[in-house]
Amino acid sequence: MTVPPIEQPGQASAEETNLESDAQILEFESENLTLRGHLFAPETPQTTAVVFCHGALEFQDNWFAYARQLKAEQISAFTFDFAGHGQSEGTRNLVDLRVWAYNIRDALNFLTTQGYRRFALVGWGLGGSAALLAAAHDTRLACAVVLSTPVSLMPPFSERVAYGLVSLAARVIKLFRKRPLTLSRLNELSDLRFLSEDQANELFFTDARIQENYRAVPIPESLDSVWLDISRAVIKVEIPVLILHGEEDEIVPRDQSQKLANLLGGKKKINTFDRSAHALHLDVDQEAVYDLTVKWIKQYLMK
Repeated sequence: MTVPPIEQPGQASAEETNLESDAQILEFESENLTLRGHLFAPETPQTTAVVFCHGALEFQDNWFAYARQLKAEQISAFTFDFAGHGQSEGTRNLVDLRVWAYNIRDALNFLTTQGYRRFALVGWGLGGSAALLAAAHDTRLACAVVLSTPVSLMPPFSERVAYGLVSLAARVIKLFRKRPLTLSRLNELSDLRFLSEDQANELFFTDARIQENYRAVPIPESLDSVWLDISRAVIKVEIPVLILHGEEDEIVPRDQSQKLANLLGGKKKINTFDRSAHALHLDVDQEAVYDLTVKWIKQYLMK
């Protein structure tokens, strides 16, 4: 079983054109915003679907290869952009896990109008965190797969004080400007490693959309990207959860996956990949990541 080659950054326009032939471009409402998604559905009607959740300051496109492969295996897949990301409405680059969990809920609500009844969630990074929040309450979910997913991130004390002061100032400024204060995180890109190979990692961050997202990060609307704790919600998750992590991940510490496993009360399994970094679904082990993901989905969603 193989995954189609990853579309390289900068190919978004060609990708969007190709989508018209193999996916329905759909819109749904969430938190008074219009969110945009793509439904990859086989011709045979389905009642189950896999919903993909992207990471912070990212977009749904990086799940298209997996969604296409699932469709080829007669499994419906739905990708969408969270509020403020990609082609969805909302404060640009918003990273609020409460809002993201509501976005997932409303995506499932929308899919039920299309005839779907049971779902699996696949989430990367903070998209995985949002998926866990949704899984704590939504009985329509049969299982989940989370990749490089944080459960509890606590910045050093000095940074917490700085975040608090900046957030307070931002709220005051917003009262007058009527729009969020934004900070640039472009300087961080040269130090971030999402992919294990240097050339692929550099190419990932030269994507104009990634550059634009890191240029204007709203404060405090994206505080969840650096400071969060979803432990109480995770304890309530009862569905089977597959936990995947790259051994070379320098963004989300490896111990986060073990913390997650320790908190989960239901069936869970951890798999690590020696050669992969943070974005392991796009990295050198992507085919193995896909194989484990679809096996888990078939075992718990398709039974």
